[in-house]
Order: sequence, then C-alpha cells, then structure tokens
Amino acid sequence: MSVSMETSSLEAIHKELKSMNKRLATIEDLIEEVIVKDLPKVKLSKKEQRAIKKTIAEMKRGERVKLEELSA
Repeated sequence: MSVSMETSSLEAIHKELKSMNKRLATIEDLIEEVIVKDLPKVKLSKKEQRAIKKTIAEMKRGERVKLEELSA
C-alpha cells in the first residue's frame, strides 16, 4: 500500500471517529437532559439528586463509575 493511500485511509478513519465522538456527545447530552429533567418527578432527596448530577458530570469527564456506586 502506498503512503498516500495509507494517509487517505487514516484521514478517513480520523474523520469517522470525530463524527462518532460528536454523535456520542449528543446522545450523552440528551440522556443527561432526560435524567436531570425527570429527577424532580422521582421521589429522591436533594442529596440523592446532587449525587446523580455529580455522577453524570464524572462520566462526562470520562471517569469510570461502578454500578455499585450508582445503586447506593
């Protein structure tokens, strides 16, 4: 494979990854909006609501969250 073909393939992969990351960010934003919007409807304390919002922020920063932490 020639260098120019490799470069164009890498550029195509990079472009697709950027597109996927953008779509993923949009999906994450929508999920966050739904969760946060519906929190007041669910019988959760203010402390629980703050914990959920904190967890969402951590996930958006790319930090890992254990399922046990979410269910606690």
